[in-house]
Amino acid sequence: MSIFDVFKKKKTIDSSNEFNIFSANISYLMSNSKRIEDSDIAEICIDRIASHISKLKPKHIKHGKEGSVEVVEDEINFRLSHYPNELMTTSEFIYKVVSLLLTNNNCFIYLSFNQKNQLTGIYPLNPVKVEIKQDLGETLFLDMDFGDGKTYTLPYESLIHLKRLYKNHELFGGDGAISNHKQLLKSINMNENLLTGLENALRSSFQVKGLLKMNAMLSEKDKQKQKDIFDEALKTNRDKNGSSIIPVDMKADYIPLSIDPKIIDKETLTFVQNKILNYFGVSESILNSKYDENEYNAFYENTLEPISIFLSNAFSKALLTDKSLAEGEQVMFYGERLNYASWSSKITAIEKLMGLGIFSINESRGVLGYPPIEEGNKRIQSLNFVNAKYADQYQVGKEDKDDK
Repeated sequence: MSIFDVFKKKKTIDSSNEFNIFSANISYLMSNSKRIEDSDIAEICIDRIASHISKLKPKHIKHGKEGSVEVVEDEINFRLSHYPNELMTTSEFIYKVVSLLLTNNNCFIYLSFNQKNQLTGIYPLNPVKVEIKQDLGETLFLDMDFGDGKTYTLPYESLIHLKRLYKNHELFGGDGAISNHKQLLKSINMNENLLTGLENALRSSFQVKGLLKMNAMLSEKDKQKQKDIFDEALKTNRDKNGSSIIPVDMKADYIPLSIDPKIIDKETLTFVQNKILNYFGVSESILNSKYDENEYNAFYENTLEPISIFLSNAFSKALLTDKSLAEGEQVMFYGERLNYASWSSKITAIEKLMGLGIFSINESRGVLGYPPIEEGNKRIQSLNFVNAKYADQYQVGKEDKDDK
């Protein structure tokens, strides 16, 4: 089963004259038919971000009185926690959503409901072209072309639309009409030109391995003849003996050339590649998966956390009613940030969090990589803390004793 099978179950919308074109097309094809994935650095950046975000745990929760929080055990929470659709696990779904968002500056997610208005599937879409349409009632529709002959017109309200770099267009992220990452592509093209120059210089340096100096005055014809004799002897010796060494007589001297190409200024190449890294908010240590605790914390706070908040807001708006939102319901994408802390930082955090009753024994063991134990879901709390609403009574009691 595919997403197109889900569309077939729905009532199709005829793209007839009752629609007015609301805006120009938006194409996901990059300028000069170039996509971001053609750059290995950009592709790795997207993979690093999407891989880390895919570890988040989405939950449908409800905030109660006095700060209580509980998980709402409904179809929304089940889909988000286990498998959003029959084709993907939760981590695969999140990875694909974030990858599409970073690649296209837009990501469209289709929500499928049954006749009882129960959520049955959440599907990320990857169209090559999207056209905005508006009917006579001013309802928005998106005409989606999937590049394989399949085109569907979907109500905009049936989609979760994630937008990145949302500033230039009323509805779309990026540059609006063409989501092509203009500044990023400039850096990618510069990087590829440098690497192409490096490849060509290396190829040229290996083509000329030495000079054959003739110890006599020769005509151009005789020079070419001697070169042909030398090349043929070299080829014959290599084919028969597996050696590239041949003897020469007194008529000629072979002068080998050392291969030490001074090709590209390393600082220039690093500068260009860092522009690509900075565009995605990925440091070199994260790119190479050789980061320490502080480097990961910076990556989490500057790149991952904004996306997790962004996802929480978008899914809450799309999946919950205004009434549910007003009553404190929310979709949250939780991260396990402590998993990337050092051992000493984990111990310090666990001591404090367990003392406050935030972590159970098993949650603390999970952070350290240990399996759960029987009756380990209990929470313990230090007696050095008191309920805030009783704090004044404790203080008053102390003052009364002091007065006596």
